[in-house]
Amino acid sequence: MQDRDKLDLFKAALALAAADQQITRAELGILEGLAAKVGIGQKSFEAMKTAALRGEGLADKVCFSSPEMARKALELLVAEARIDGEISEPERRLLVALAERLKIATEEFLTIYQAGIQRADELRARRK
Repeated sequence: MQDRDKLDLFKAALALAAADQQITRAELGILEGLAAKVGIGQKSFEAMKTAALRGEGLADKVCFSSPEMARKALELLVAEARIDGEISEPERRLLVALAERLKIATEEFLTIYQAGIQRADELRARRK
């Protein structure tokens, strides 16, 4: 994964976590891990988190280096949204908007969506 892809994945993940106006502990752990991989410091992370919670469009210009990377990123984002057990309506709307922005057809999005849910459910089952 290229550095730009990692940064865009982080921005999309942060926007998604904040879509329902709250960031759960599980989501925060994912975001902190992504921030560390991208090299985002704590002050920048906090500022971006605040911006995301205010509804600033962090994911508005997200793009990925290839269609394959866009599909992988979208699956990871679905898994992130599901990790707390529920995908809220604001999260679902943002996922659909991201799929449209990334030019992922509806049928393909549904396949990716199911794969992301399965990934999250498997992770949650292992943690129990």
